[in-house]
Amino acid sequence: MIKKQTYYTQIKFDLINAMLPHVPFDGWSFDAMEQGAGDIGFEQKKNIDARMDIYKDLFKNGSIDFIEIFSAIIDMEVKNNYEILDPKPQRVTEKVKKIILMRLSLCQKHKEAVRSSIPITALPKNSKKSLVLLYRTCNIIWRMIGDKSNDFSFYTKRFSLAAIYSSTLLFWLNDNSRDREETSLFLDRRLNDISKIPNLKKPFSIIKKVSFNINKTKNTLKNKSVFDVLKKLNQIKNSSFS
Repeated sequence: MIKKQTYYTQIKFDLINAMLPHVPFDGWSFDAMEQGAGDIGFEQKKNIDARMDIYKDLFKNGSIDFIEIFSAIIDMEVKNNYEILDPKPQRVTEKVKKIILMRLSLCQKHKEAVRSSIPITALPKNSKKSLVLLYRTCNIIWRMIGDKSNDFSFYTKRFSLAAIYSSTLLFWLNDNSRDREETSLFLDRRLNDISKIPNLKKPFSIIKKVSFNINKTKNTLKNKSVFDVLKKLNQIKNSSFS
């Protein structure tokens, strides 16, 4: 069963990698996937209708499933690249910055594909999955830098990073500076803002306020788009990056 799952996961990875060059022209669509499938000779003995049936069986939710696999591919590449990085940054904020910039660097050649994914992830019907993808990426980043928290700070760290990463991603999409210098400076400012936030060893009233904000954020999921929720995340000020 595990081998079968691994086999289908690899097929998904292969198809998404193949379709990426076509996304800027055909969007996150089955047409782009068919173009990519032709490039790698996927099931070319079958007719197009048969191939479409395969695609729709593998990606039942269409575009958002494509984006989910693309995000997983980038997460995996970032993890692999960071593991072999030597030397690694020492401070937590330096590690976070390095990983985020590494992720954006890997996305650079697919920038238009990332740009076209934003309206899809922002759709209310995709809010839940979009937030899951954002959480997954942030959780992976924290685990990569050695975070072993399992208390309340576990969640606030991930909420804080979600706000930082999402805003930096949107800034990066419009950054045409050399070597993405402006994005790096923007990220520095966001991390600096977080570093000024008091930690969770403050009075209970602070923790209560954070809890209220998080619960309020959760209650928006049914009716708000992912970007409405991210605005809420940016308002959570009583978290810790330490």
